[in-house]
Amino acid sequence: MRKKIIKQRTRYFLAVEGDSEQSFVKWLQSLAEELGLHIHLDCQPLGGGGYEVMLKRAVRYSQRKERNKLKVSILLVDADRTVSDDNWSLDQLREAASKHKFTVVFQIPNLEGLLLRLLPRNEHLQLSSSSALSRLRRVWPDYQKPANARMLASKFCLDDLLRVAKLDSELNLLLSTLGLSNG
Repeated sequence: MRKKIIKQRTRYFLAVEGDSEQSFVKWLQSLAEELGLHIHLDCQPLGGGGYEVMLKRAVRYSQRKERNKLKVSILLVDADRTVSDDNWSLDQLREAASKHKFTVVFQIPNLEGLLLRLLPRNEHLQLSSSSALSRLRRVWPDYQKPANARMLASKFCLDDLLRVAKLDSELNLLLSTLGLSNG
């Protein structure tokens, strides 16, 4: 009798701002499973804060995750601050993160803005973070924060992500890194 060899999943560590982003990652995991990708998205919410604080937490959490078994570590944060609470710019965050082998992906301007752009004919919208949530709720009255993965899966599909990723280099980076798009 032959033993069945179970191929180990490729592991990605995603440190995210909060619960809504964690649900977004859970939805990405379900899309990966539908595509037959043999990956595991290990997600850790950071509880918000400034960019420096979130990076320090992300590094600390990733060190607990047998980092040598991780293919990539990603820090997924909102880009809605020109300067964060701790006076770090987006460029400073990217530079500091690269020293810790993290890829930074910014949600433009934030998760709600990204979700609004996932809706048909909205991919070209240029949004401010202050208007994203109210505009999203106007076209999706049932939207509740924090989002949950089932709600996202019932509203969107991979084609929506790919459509927006053609115009959003940050989303494209995330999807291509995880193998959900060809880049």
